[in-house]
Amino acid sequence: MSMLTSAAIQGYRDYTKRRVAYAQYKVDSEYHKTNIESVNITDDGTVEIAFKIELSSGSGTVTQVQLYDTDNQLWLSKTENLKMDSVVEGFFYVVQLDISEATA
Repeated sequence: MSMLTSAAIQGYRDYTKRRVAYAQYKVDSEYHKTNIESVNITDDGTVEIAFKIELSSGSGTVTQVQLYDTDNQLWLSKTENLKMDSVVEGFFYVVQLDISEATA
């Protein structure tokens, strides 16, 4: 039995949309900060946060992606293994969050 209304769940989605501020990704041992390109809520209620992963030179492997809020607090950290063989390569990375109520 759900306790939260659909308006409450939507409020959490909207809150997330307002609070996500930037992303970081780790290439080898160095973190790179990048802007959020978009934050959208799909028709089924999934929050999609998109950002670009690009190298300024050479090649490397992205081993971690992170999202931070407007207070510079870490909200999400995910291990990855995205190989980039040249500077002309890049990724448009999308994090999908399903915000819903779960009962125990």
